[in-house]
Amino acid sequence: MNTSLLFCFSLLPFRPKKFFKRGSPVYDDLKRFEQILFDVCAVGLLLFYSYAAVISPAATQYHRGIYVIITYVLVFLLYRSKSTIGRVIDYILILLSIGSIGYWIANFEAINYRTGAETQLDTWIAVIGVLLGIELARRVVALSLLLLAL
Repeated sequence: MNTSLLFCFSLLPFRPKKFFKRGSPVYDDLKRFEQILFDVCAVGLLLFYSYAAVISPAATQYHRGIYVIITYVLVFLLYRSKSTIGRVIDYILILLSIGSIGYWIANFEAINYRTGAETQLDTWIAVIGVLLGIELARRVVALSLLLLAL
């Protein structure tokens, strides 16, 4: 493993949980299906942004939404729960992420036009999105930093 990369992480005021595991990376601990899903998401993100940068720029909602969806999926895959039931909840959180951010992407223009007059569904989708973001932050940077941020 690259010692300069490990040195850079040792200088951080916090250490991302389980970013590097002694012996093998977290990626190797994933099941084969999860590794394939991880690879497809990572390569898909690379191809989308390469296409958007070189060939045809994408609209704002696609740039932001696709980045957030794929980031959420990758984080929920890597920073997983230890128990089987927790892993099922991880997959539910992945589906909720895709649903809430997909709703935002699909209704981006309508949501912007009705600013201040949100529907009940908009409110519930926003609450789900915020809770997912908090759970994501808790997994990546630990509870203490999350509480400081709140």
